[in-house]
Amino acid sequence: MRIAGLLLVAGAAITLSLHALGAPEELFRWLYDHLLSGRDVPDHPPQGGLNAISYVSLIGGLLELAVGLVLLAIDRLHPA
Repeated sequence: MRIAGLLLVAGAAITLSLHALGAPEELFRWLYDHLLSGRDVPDHPPQGGLNAISYVSLIGGLLELAVGLVLLAIDRLHPA
């Protein structure tokens, strides 16, 4: 459980760091192209689509951090 918690916290740190540094729009364009590949979507994503990807990534990072911290707390309270 400790390893899973640490990996989640590390992933959250990366995601939230990208947001704090102002991840370049090209990263979100790349995510748009790869996440929706094979779908009937425009070649050039609308600004609303890029904003949606940014918000989902931010919320995912926050949830990742919360779950990682909960797992670490559970691991600390229940020693093996």
